[in-house]
Amino acid sequence: MNVVLSTPQKADTFCAMFQHMKAFTEHVNVMFESDHMYLQSMDSARVSVFEYNLPSAWFDKYEHTNGAAIPLGVNSTLLFKILNTRDKNQTITLAFDPENNDKLYISFTSDSKTVFDKHFELPLMDLEYELMSIPEMECDAEFSIPSGTFASLVGQLKMFGETMDIECSEEKIELISLSEGLGKMNVNIDIEDLDSYAINEGEVMKLSFSLTMLNNICAFSKVAKDMEIKLIKNYPMKIIYSLGLDDAKMTFYLAPKINDD
Repeated sequence: MNVVLSTPQKADTFCAMFQHMKAFTEHVNVMFESDHMYLQSMDSARVSVFEYNLPSAWFDKYEHTNGAAIPLGVNSTLLFKILNTRDKNQTITLAFDPENNDKLYISFTSDSKTVFDKHFELPLMDLEYELMSIPEMECDAEFSIPSGTFASLVGQLKMFGETMDIECSEEKIELISLSEGLGKMNVNIDIEDLDSYAINEGEVMKLSFSLTMLNNICAFSKVAKDMEIKLIKNYPMKIIYSLGLDDAKMTFYLAPKINDD
């Protein structure tokens, strides 16, 4: 297996995709299929699931010589430490040799005389993990919002509590954070200010989510200009970062909090 990212923007995005993964899981299986890279995992509290999908066309070079999928079990913290040493404009090369299957070889190279090439051997591990089949469902409400804007709002809401209540109607979206002693923060989002918004006719949705987990998801906001948020009553929130091609995306599912009232 030989995978190359020479386009600076894509190489930057690839590094950013693993930057905050340790907030969800310490170990993950990265699956290299014949036509795409895929991974799926769940956080330790078992309230969120995330999955990455990058088609082979997203990479500048994607050579997959095995007939079957190549699962690479990696330590997410160690992988990011390696990716974090990459200098701007260095090409990323990932290589795997089936005859030496306990290591992933990672190289950062460039033509610059002031930037030196770097080579790493990442130890691999055998991880047992059964992939979950997550069905596509019709949303009750969905909208698109600039990733940085939503990440900033979540960070601010977190200063006033641990739970974000979201209420969607045909006129607006309201975000609320409330806790005893810290006061209350209200955000009213006019649907006219959103890139896109859809809700079932006459629908009023009220759901609650962990601001700590939302904040972790929003930590990836730099990978995409916009994020899509899809809501279904009594089902997890679905957050999508699109990465340029139709099938290239990071998807997060966050279970709602159960209200006592």
